[in-house]
Order: sequence, then C-alpha cells, then structure tokens
Amino acid sequence: MITARDIQVRIGQKTILQGVNFTAKPGQVTAIVGPNGSGKTTLLRALTDEVPWTGQVQINGQDTSVYKPWELAAIRGVLPQAATLAFPFTVVEVVRMGLMSGIHGNKDIIAQQALQIVGLEGYSERFFQELSGGEQQRAHLARVLCQVWEPVQNGSPRWLLLDEPVASLDIGHQLLIMNCLSDFARRGGGVVAVMHDLNLTAMVADAVAIIAEGRAIARGPVADVFNDQTLSMAYKCDLRTNTIPARTKSFILPQVASLSNLAV
Repeated sequence: MITARDIQVRIGQKTILQGVNFTAKPGQVTAIVGPNGSGKTTLLRALTDEVPWTGQVQINGQDTSVYKPWELAAIRGVLPQAATLAFPFTVVEVVRMGLMSGIHGNKDIIAQQALQIVGLEGYSERFFQELSGGEQQRAHLARVLCQVWEPVQNGSPRWLLLDEPVASLDIGHQLLIMNCLSDFARRGGGVVAVMHDLNLTAMVADAVAIIAEGRAIARGPVADVFNDQTLSMAYKCDLRTNTIPARTKSFILPQVASLSNLAV
C-alpha cells in the first residue's frame, strides 16, 4: 500500500498542497484528478520525492526515507508528464533504460514485450526523436513497465506512478494504455495515475482522489466520489454525472468502445 499523511508542499512563498492525505492499494488503479493548477502533479512528485515536502509517505509499510535509491527503483516505476532526450537513442535503447534501473537487466526480451504491450512493436530500431509525441509517450511507458515488469516481487506489490499517461494519445491508444494499467493492477501491482479525462477515469479507476486548491476534497470509490455536487465544486462549473446530452448533441464514451479492431 502507498499511504501519504498530512502532505504539505511550499514552493517559494506559495503553498501548493495543504495537509493532503492519500491512499493507494495494490490490485487497484487509483486516479488523481482535479482542475489545472490544483496540485495533482505536485502530489505525485511528493510521493516520488521529486519536490521538498513535509508529512509522511510510506510504500509497502515503510517510510520512503528508509529505502535506498536502488530499492525504490526496484519497486516503483515513475513516468513524468514529459521527458526529453538530447542524444539519438533508438527506441529499444530508451526502453532498456528501464531494465537498467530495475532487477531484470539481464532479460532483454522484456524490452520487446513491453514495446508490444504499448503498441510499438516494429519500432525498436527507429530513433526516438523520429517518433510523434504520442509514440514517444508510449515508448517511455514501455521503459517504466520494464522497470517493474512483474507486478508482485517476493510477495510485495510493485507500483506504477504515472503523470498523465494518456494525455497525448488518440482514443484508441488511450484505451490500449488504460487496459495495460488495469492488467498490471489485476495481477497484483498498484497503479497511481494523474488523470484529466473523467470518462476514462470512471471507466478504469477503482478509486479516485479529487484535488482542488491544494486539498484532497474527496477520496474513495469512483461511484461514490463522482457525483454532481463534488465535481461541480472541484471544477467550479455545473457538471452532471450520468446525464445523456440532448439528441442534437453527439457524444462518444470510452466505456462502449472496443479494442478488438485497434490498428497500431
């Protein structure tokens, strides 16, 4: 389990997070949602020690401060919102970087399997800089998957901590990646993902935390948290859940989509 208690983050004179409590369980996809600038990414960065914070963060029952860096790298894979490369690596070389950080560095076949999972089979020898933004995002996800390839290691869950993992993707590849995350959780791992798309969140997440103005205003199962009052308060606009638009308005929901005909 990942637990965070009374997380506070200040950057300069500005308070970004104010006493946030957060829990994520193995076997589940836990989403962090909220409006722009609410502190979602900052919370994820606090969980991964990328920003100074106060409070307490535990992974699998131990404070993160107890772990050595290589131990953390072996139990959690972190995908930032954006990552750049200055040198002309091939796609497979980028993915292998995850193997170097994790405990499967001697199993090169995993890199090819990870590329297949994210829909990039056949891209191994292409230069990373030649890929589109969405393809680069999927290549980085393949790298992170390699790092924690087995969702459970020695009886302990491993974790994916992802910042907007589908933000640059078309709907077909969004579904592909969200299915990948669900599979990782079903096999005993834990997933924490910052999300913007509320429909995708409702479709895949088992639990959700809504962050607004630096505070966690709601936490729990999606069906309990995604209601008119809470969402309208968080996003400061009139939102209605499970309401079909007027017949003159078209709408597309991922919940009724299928991956069976996805071409990648």
